Amino acid sequence: MKTRIALWLASAALLGGALAGQETGTTSASAEVLAPDKKLAALIERYNKQQNDVSEAYQKAATDEERRKALAGLPGKEYVSEFRAVAEEAEGTDTAARAWLWVLRLTDDDPKQAWEVVDLLLSEHMQSPAMDELSGELRHGAYQHGEGRVIEALRSIVAESPHEHVRAATLFTLGAVLFESSKPQNKAEGRDCFEAVVTEYGSQAYGGNSTYKAAAEGYLFEIEHLQLGMTAPDFESIDENGVKWKLSDYKGKVVVVDFWGNW
Repeated sequence: MKTRIALWLASAALLGGALAGQETGTTSASAEVLAPDKKLAALIERYNKQQNDVSEAYQKAATDEERRKALAGLPGKEYVSEFRAVAEEAEGTDTAARAWLWVLRLTDDDPKQAWEVVDLLLSEHMQSPAMDELSGELRHGAYQHGEGRVIEALRSIVAESPHEHVRAATLFTLGAVLFESSKPQNKAEGRDCFEAVVTEYGSQAYGGNSTYKAAAEGYLFEIEHLQLGMTAPDFESIDENGVKWKLSDYKGKVVVVDFWGNW
C-alpha cells in the first residue's frame, strides 16, 4: 500500500512539474516583447487602419451629422506618446528617426514642440536615410517656424547627409522654399539649387514615376517663362465645342485661363 502511494505521489509531482513547465512557456510566449521596429510598424498599421475606417465611414455617411461623427474618429495626438515611447526605446537608430518623424507630424500645430523634434532629428539622426522625410515636412513650414530657420535646417541636411536620395530631396525642397521666398536674393539661390539638382541628382527617382531632373526642370521653366511681365508661352487646346484654338489667337485681348483638376 505504501509503495502504491509513493508511486502515485511521484507521478503527481512529475505531472505537476510538466504542467508548470507548459504554463511557464505559455506565459513567456504571450509576454514576448516586440522589437522597436516591430512596434513602430504595428503602431503605424493601427494608425492607418483607424484613418481608413474613418474615411470609409465618412463616404458612407448620409447626413452632415453622420459625417461630423465619422470625422471625430480621426487619429491624432493620442498617438504621440506611443510614437515617442518607441523613439526613446530605439534611441540612435533609423527606427527612432522614423518614430520622431511621426511625432513631428502629429504635433505640427504646436510650433515649439514640433521644432524641438526637428532639432533632435538634426542633431542625432543626420546619418539616417529617413531624413528625406524631414525635408518634406519642412517644405511648407516657413510660415510656422520662420523662413530663415527652415532654410538653414535644409542647408545643413544637404551638407551633412551621407545619402544621395536624402540630399536630392532636400536640395529640391530647399530650391522650392528659396524660390517662393519674398527675398530676391533667395529666389536666385533657389534657381541655383534646381540647376544643381538637374546636374548632380537628375537620375534620382521622384514621386515614384518621375525623376528629380524632370521635377527641377519644371521649376526652371516656371522661372524662365512664367513670371509676371513675361509673354505667356503659346499653347493649343480644344474648347467645349471641340474646336481647336491657340492662346496666340487672342493676342492683344484680355484672356483669363483657368487650369483646374481633381486629385
